[in-house]
Amino acid sequence: MKRSTKISVVLPVRDGENRITARVQHVLEAIAGLTREIAEVVVVDDGSRDATPEVMEEIRSRYPQVRVARHSRPRGMEAAGQTGLERATGELVFIQESDSDVRIEDLQRLLKMSEDRSVVAARAESRPQPLSPQLLRRLRAWGATASEPNPQPEQPTTAPSCLQMVRRPHLQRLTGNAGKKIRLESETMRSTSIS
Repeated sequence: MKRSTKISVVLPVRDGENRITARVQHVLEAIAGLTREIAEVVVVDDGSRDATPEVMEEIRSRYPQVRVARHSRPRGMEAAGQTGLERATGELVFIQESDSDVRIEDLQRLLKMSEDRSVVAARAESRPQPLSPQLLRRLRAWGATASEPNPQPEQPTTAPSCLQMVRRPHLQRLTGNAGKKIRLESETMRSTSIS
């Protein structure tokens, strides 16, 4: 089911001339199936020293829903995320915490959580982990073919993916005078998925 809430996705990048185009296209394709409105992607260049600024301008000229911001010097991915949040215009703002691909499953999970209007902000973190031997035995018992994990697990080939969601109207209320009187509660939810 497509949503009618305007979404912004913030992608920080540094020295990403060879990967930023694919990342932006991946996100644009994914959000096209999630919202009725035109969603925006805000790409924040964190002081790249390669051709990333030129590649981003070319992306911006091809896709009107892409906005670009740039730090003149590296300030860090957290600062790039903050810049993206400030420039985003969506009611729901999703911020990729690192210079990596957005896991669409995390985006969908956070969108589902946003249906609860009391949720001000949420975060999804995905860490690649090997399947446990017990789970592998259960899968094989059901007829699945699965290989044994290495006795000494290798380092994961992909970095953890962390995505934040912030509801802009709630954030604006929290930063005003009334925000000092609001009590925030936190909850951790864990889930597993096989990809």
